[in-house]
Amino acid sequence: MQLGKECVLYEGKECDGCMECEVCDLDPSKPCTNCGKCLDIKDYATIKIEKVIRDPDDQS
Repeated sequence: MQLGKECVLYEGKECDGCMECEVCDLDPSKPCTNCGKCLDIKDYATIKIEKVIRDPDDQS
């Protein structure tokens, strides 16, 4: 909760301390623990690297 800051849930709204952002999406009776279960986070992730640029001036 950061009073005076922008709300993380609603665009254009100022934080009013409602604590809605701190509630678990899967079980509203408990606080969010950042477990990631609601995001379906896997144990691993992969990325494809298409290019490695060593010299930012030479991007050919």
